Amino acid sequence: MRKIELVIHPVRFQILQALGTETLTTQEIADRLPGTPKSSIYRHLKLLLDHALIVVADTRLVNGIQEKTYRLDQPPRLGPDDMAALSVDDHIRFFTTYALTLVQDYARYVTENDPIDMVADRTGYTEVTFYATKAELDSFQHAINTAMLKLLGNEPGNGRSRRKLAIVSQPLPEGKKES
Repeated sequence: MRKIELVIHPVRFQILQALGTETLTTQEIADRLPGTPKSSIYRHLKLLLDHALIVVADTRLVNGIQEKTYRLDQPPRLGPDDMAALSVDDHIRFFTTYALTLVQDYARYVTENDPIDMVADRTGYTEVTFYATKAELDSFQHAINTAMLKLLGNEPGNGRSRRKLAIVSQPLPEGKKES
């Protein structure tokens, strides 16, 4: 199975997101994926373990049953090699799966928070169009990555809440050039 098929699957993608920088038990993962049957979570955890995307961080005996705690073994990032052999249909299918997880997470936010206070929650979505050279875009992405790395090291607590930031960057058609 290709790495992209392991990562960009609705349930496995949510498991990987749930783990993020944390170590979680199966029950804690299930609590973060309330619509997913626990049997499905076990099946997907096994696949992720078999392909070394996650590892068992710890085991302990709880009421006579061995409880495992999982963590990411590697960031579930897809590189150029993972994307190189994809067909156009593959790209569309995998991006659709990714986009649907954004929709599901946002739907959970708006349905579980009443009233919704997007300003207080620092929540929103936006889109901008701009012109940039490849060097300018590389510099911009480096600045975002540098700022994000600082946040990725944060531990829970001290008023911190789990956040999600999704960024999609793509070239847009220029339209007709005037002669």
